[in-house]
Amino acid sequence: MAVARRHLLLHGAALGASAAAPALLRAQPAPTEVVLATPGPGSAVSLIPELAAKTGADRAEGLALRLKFVNGGGVAIRELNNGNAHCAVFGLPAAMHENLAGPKLVALAALEDRTPLSLMVRSDLKGTVRKVEDLRGRVLGVHSNTLTTRTTGQQFLLLVLRAHGVPEDTVRFVAAGQSWDTQSAALRGRLADAVVSEEPFGVRLEQAGLAFPLVRIGHPGDSNRLPGIGFLRGALITTRRLVEQQPDLAQRLVAMAQRTLAWRQERTPEAVVSALGLAGADAAAFAAMLGAYPQQYSPDGRFSAAQLAQTEVFFRESAGHAPEAQAFQVASMVVDRWAGRKP
Repeated sequence: MAVARRHLLLHGAALGASAAAPALLRAQPAPTEVVLATPGPGSAVSLIPELAAKTGADRAEGLALRLKFVNGGGVAIRELNNGNAHCAVFGLPAAMHENLAGPKLVALAALEDRTPLSLMVRSDLKGTVRKVEDLRGRVLGVHSNTLTTRTTGQQFLLLVLRAHGVPEDTVRFVAAGQSWDTQSAALRGRLADAVVSEEPFGVRLEQAGLAFPLVRIGHPGDSNRLPGIGFLRGALITTRRLVEQQPDLAQRLVAMAQRTLAWRQERTPEAVVSALGLAGADAAAFAAMLGAYPQQYSPDGRFSAAQLAQTEVFFRESAGHAPEAQAFQVASMVVDRWAGRKP
């Protein structure tokens, strides 16, 4: 009798547990779908968003991240403005330029501490283009080129031209994208004489014999002293409206970014490349970049006062004498309540 009673009790408990299990599952909220626009894929700028999706950092914060790869910061800005993306990762100076027309965009976290950028010249011009002044009359490829936006890569190129006395109207700009496929195609097809390239594409263009570096910043050993080259490029950007209307979502986006940065900080370049699922030349180029620039990415997503000051210098110098750019304060668009600050 006691055995039978115990059996009934255990059976009842099992039924109760099985009935409760679906209720517990139903109690778990579905992850919030988030669309993030970023140049890429496979670029230094898109690394952190790609890792967030690959490592599950998004799901750990109750998010379901969907990446929308674009051909430059200008396109990412358009996706934000049109409501096609909740957030984006691209260069902070491009967002600053957009905000000259109105305070639409804000920065939530700093993802990069260094900005390796190169002006890569087509290899067959090596005997002709020896210095920046030789670019007069040439076609120069930038990440994206529109009348209403100015990407960080384009700002870098304008700064280089101004520093060497080359007027902007003596060259022609074309869109060369921000991926290996688009940049290599622009050079192979001779659609551009030179392109602005970030890593790992700059090194890979050189390794493939397609281009050579004329100007580089952010690379170890470079002696270039352009003003403001310590600026913040990779930043988590969203709209001011999202922060005001969905602060919980903004907080979770920052937490996702910080979780991903911490994960990357603790892994070898080979482990990062493996997580991204890269192979062949893509894997070799990315591993080389991560090994060569161990301080490229922020360890914690905090905004650096020194880096923001450099960003203002870069923005103003690349803008020339535009009074609205000279008066712009980057602090007006930095929301650091979740990411925090550092010197």
